Amino acid sequence: MLKRSRPFALIAILAAGVLVAALTGAARPLPAGQFALSGHWVFNSLLQMALHIDGATTNIDAHANVNGAPGSQVVQSDTHGYVVGTGTITQFDKATLEVRGSISPPAEERPEAIEGVGGPYLAYRNSGMVMRMGDPPTVIKTGGAFGTPILTKDGTLWLHRREVGQICTVNKNSPVVDGCPVSVPPGHDGALTIVDDRPEFVDTFTSTLHTIDNGKLGDGVPLGVSVPPTARPATQDVGGRVAILDPQRQTLLLADTKSPPAPPITVALPPGDYDGPMSTGDVVVLVDRQSGNVLTFAPDGRAKDTKPIKQKTGQPRLSQGEDNRVYVEDADGTQVIVVAKDGNVQDVSTAERPTQTQPPVPAPNTGGPPDGRVAAPPPSSSQPPRQPTGQPDKPQQPVAPPPAVPPGRPGAPPSVSGTAGNNSVAVKWGAAANNRAEITSYQVSWRASTGQTGSLTLGGGARQTTVNGLTNGVSYVFTVTAINQMGAGPGSASAAITPVAPVSPAGPPLNLQASYDKDDRPTRDVTLSWGQPQLNGGTLVHYLVTGTGQAQRTVTGTQTTYPQLQASTRYTFTVRAVTKTPGGNTVNGQAQTVVVQDSQPPAVNPKITISKGGRSSTSNCKPPNCFWVPTTLTGFAPNKRYRLTLSSSSNPTVNNDEFATTDAQGKVTYPELNYDVPGQEIWVWVQGPNGRVESNHIVW
Repeated sequence: MLKRSRPFALIAILAAGVLVAALTGAARPLPAGQFALSGHWVFNSLLQMALHIDGATTNIDAHANVNGAPGSQVVQSDTHGYVVGTGTITQFDKATLEVRGSISPPAEERPEAIEGVGGPYLAYRNSGMVMRMGDPPTVIKTGGAFGTPILTKDGTLWLHRREVGQICTVNKNSPVVDGCPVSVPPGHDGALTIVDDRPEFVDTFTSTLHTIDNGKLGDGVPLGVSVPPTARPATQDVGGRVAILDPQRQTLLLADTKSPPAPPITVALPPGDYDGPMSTGDVVVLVDRQSGNVLTFAPDGRAKDTKPIKQKTGQPRLSQGEDNRVYVEDADGTQVIVVAKDGNVQDVSTAERPTQTQPPVPAPNTGGPPDGRVAAPPPSSSQPPRQPTGQPDKPQQPVAPPPAVPPGRPGAPPSVSGTAGNNSVAVKWGAAANNRAEITSYQVSWRASTGQTGSLTLGGGARQTTVNGLTNGVSYVFTVTAINQMGAGPGSASAAITPVAPVSPAGPPLNLQASYDKDDRPTRDVTLSWGQPQLNGGTLVHYLVTGTGQAQRTVTGTQTTYPQLQASTRYTFTVRAVTKTPGGNTVNGQAQTVVVQDSQPPAVNPKITISKGGRSSTSNCKPPNCFWVPTTLTGFAPNKRYRLTLSSSSNPTVNNDEFATTDAQGKVTYPELNYDVPGQEIWVWVQGPNGRVESNHIVW
């Protein structure tokens, strides 16, 4: 019996030993995925201190004195914490709570922090770099800017490079991008999310959700509602739905991920300036920077809780912990709101310097697998029990006041927004926290969707500016950064803004012309034609055409004809476009005018004179009675060709095959007519500018 019981006793002893070792940090880390790092570190820039919050109890259970710039954030690995600013990254040991050194960041940009297997990571999205924190840290170049990354439980980091239409991966412990196996249609905006630990892509161009499988996008599941390119999905689902913030419509969309999907849920949000969304898996978390409230919603869209942020200035930060909690920090790190996985919200004050010195927080033994996760136990007091010495207690020495907090870089300017204009955007922002050093200037920079960039610098008292010289129809994101004697603070970005041309009356029709046959008399048909003008933001309805003595016409095309107009009358025609504004009003555009008249005025008193000339002889005119008939035209239109018709009392058309062209004075003498029938009366006539003109008569 004794021998048979020994193995069970041994197992019990070993199990107890493993438990103790795990709690004290002496055991090897457990395999990845079994335990996640618990809690969250926050940096208080006023105290120059990093404080650890136990997510389960919301107690502050450790702190470390670390210098850092205002607006810095803290990320943690198994053994170290990192205070991350835009100018420097300070590393401290989680076991001894001592500073180990500083690291230069790869870019002057406020990164997105990601904690998880293989990390933590700092994503410098605009600069196209990812920094994996460790000893030593690894900088991974992605080849270009990317969207919000996601990290799956196997330690794979996924990145969407919109400009080239690729979804790329960085495997756990890899020093490079391992490949870009998934192609996204070029120009399709969207973002990555995780559903049941599977990477999926939200295509905002088609408003569909696509599973990423075997290196390609699966068939899209409709979101049920059209979403704009500025829509922001949470990086993981909430109860099987994808939470998508639409900042333009001020709504939260909860889209079903099944195929076929259930109807989407749309939650109307109070007017505000929202950050997020972020999901614990069971609730969605949003922050309204305008009201300073943290809002939580259930997967069915019900509002669960609202908690105010005490410090209304600056830009709060949302962080996703490995423990599936969401942590919301105020701008200076003096308050943290902890949202548990089930949606329970707790307010933690981190404004006071802890009075009790904590012992080192046990850390897992680094001899085990590199991505083991062991939750650190809450520490107890570091003061050992006092032993009786027989000596009276010495009087306590007064505690020295803490040293003055040195000045730091400014905070992020709050509430950056813009109003689109014609080839311009008016940018506004709030005052950034100066952090004990006067703000000397603000820098406004912008990046276009086409890749173009620009910047300008304004004085420290500026709160708005207008950026001119932009391109209508191209979207721009504006970032405002405050600068003091300590340097530049973190930047705050606006939503995408697209300049547009204002709606104004249409321009004049292009190339208005009048065409007609100038020889037509006494009436002629006149056709007007033109090209479409600049519509200046409106929509073409029709054209209005007016003319001298004519009724106004409504024309939908670009030409119209006026028949039977008097050739001797001057006509003035006017054409203008009528457009409709987005509000539904019609507006008359600018007019274009054309004048119709003969290039040469009609002849004044045209006259034809004939006489009997010298003897002649031709095939049709025989001597001795054949003589020439000289014909002179005066007072006719200059430089015009006329047909001459010779008539007699017995034959109205003796000859009408002869032509004469007047000179610049409207005069011509034609000597080629002849006649040979005695006793006949002859004359010559011409179709003149105002009808038939007939010569004098001669009896032959």
